Amino acid sequence: MEVEVGFDPWWFERRCVHAAGKLYWHICNSYRMLVMDPATLHLSYLLAPAALSDDFCTYRVGETPEDGRLCLLAVESRSRQLQLWVRGQARGSDNGWLLEREMLSMRVVWDAVPGLPNDLAHRVYSVWPSDMDAGRTGKVFIKTMGYGRYSLHLDTAKIERLHTKHGKEYGHPIYAYFLAWPPAFLAPEY
Repeated sequence: MEVEVGFDPWWFERRCVHAAGKLYWHICNSYRMLVMDPATLHLSYLLAPAALSDDFCTYRVGETPEDGRLCLLAVESRSRQLQLWVRGQARGSDNGWLLEREMLSMRVVWDAVPGLPNDLAHRVYSVWPSDMDAGRTGKVFIKTMGYGRYSLHLDTAKIERLHTKHGKEYGHPIYAYFLAWPPAFLAPEY
């Protein structure tokens, strides 16, 4: 099955996230993400929860720290609450996603960033969750526009500024996956 590219390729994030055995690419301003199964190289789309339909740029894919389930970290647009969604089929699931918990208000994060103006529009534009720690430590990386980089622990709500060395920030996204070559379907059978 082929995946039809129904979005401007400029909205496609170049880096992927390796989570729950598959690769995920976020498509900016879209309720879909591109998924690749590395064993078969099959591409498909996965829908984000419909509740986030007006929050296209504010979710990130990752794994739950406890058990490695596929999850999304999102910022709800009205309440500005950080939410953790996990994959699961149950009554009340939203496109196959269940809201596991609401953690804290982004206002707490904004207030922890020194020098950030009080203007709401500036705060929303300048601070966002950028990645979930691939090491499943329970931390989320928070990126800012000119105010540094931070980590936020999902359970304790502890916010720490990430250290820099010679002006380079720790916590930049790591290209989390390199395809083994040859892929399983091209490898000779023994």
